[in-house]
Amino acid sequence: MEALKKTIYEIGTITDPRNNPLLKMWKVQISSGTRPLTQHQHLCFELMMVNAGSGIYCTKMGQYSMQSGDLFVFPSNEWHCITEVGAKGLTITNLQFDPTYIGESLPGNAGTLSPVNSSFCFHHKENFCHRIEAVHAKPLAPLFTKIKEELEQQASGYVLSVKSYLNLFLVTLIRKFDYLDNTSMRSHEHLMHLQLVFSYIDEHLTENLTLRELADISALTPTYFSQLFKEIVGVSLWNYISSKRIDKAVRLITAEDCNKTMLEIATECGFNNTVNFNKTFKKIMGMSPREYKNGGFIGIS
Repeated sequence: MEALKKTIYEIGTITDPRNNPLLKMWKVQISSGTRPLTQHQHLCFELMMVNAGSGIYCTKMGQYSMQSGDLFVFPSNEWHCITEVGAKGLTITNLQFDPTYIGESLPGNAGTLSPVNSSFCFHHKENFCHRIEAVHAKPLAPLFTKIKEELEQQASGYVLSVKSYLNLFLVTLIRKFDYLDNTSMRSHEHLMHLQLVFSYIDEHLTENLTLRELADISALTPTYFSQLFKEIVGVSLWNYISSKRIDKAVRLITAEDCNKTMLEIATECGFNNTVNFNKTFKKIMGMSPREYKNGGFIGIS
């Protein structure tokens, strides 16, 4: 089979005050073909719906077939890769959101997913299946569609509406699909402190962050903070920071008006040289920054 080709249609994006994307949705049409297994990962929590066609999804839990109406759920930092698309091609809709998005307060202090469930994006029960077959996805599909409609139409209050539908989607995963790993939950106080650390990292991503300064923000000792961070987030503090920096690099590399050199991109994302930048990028994305820029698998998870 030939290599996969894709066409990407952006549906909508919600950003923070610094113009960093908190949530984005796009549609991808993929031609029939195959691609090498690339164990890429990202911090964003990902939801994907199969609109039409068929294919194969590879994950650390094994291979899944893809059929129209199926929903796929990928928590942060779990690698996944579409390796094959059937003879009739494949059309999918992807939704990604930053883990900090569901921990932020809505306007007017309206409720969001409980802070106790802030580890939601990083943990799930071991027996949770990434694929929710179309026949079982009926409680979730309308909520996914509502998010899409709100992002497309952008009517008054759509940002609030998107978050409300997303929270309903996540609550449904907990109630009807036994998603949540309760053993990973921590106290409200600890999780709120971690939210402050997430925000600080975002604001100072290009700086030389230290364990001491981040532990001070959480009001914990460096050793305990480091242990707690990995327990809740599922990766070490430094892997998290590296992933955030690579996420930013991907946005810069794929921007239509980007004319920066790789050194400029590396520096803007907190790396002091291209050697470290290239090594980290390949470890997370499965290919070099230049390979990604020159076609890669942008838009295909």
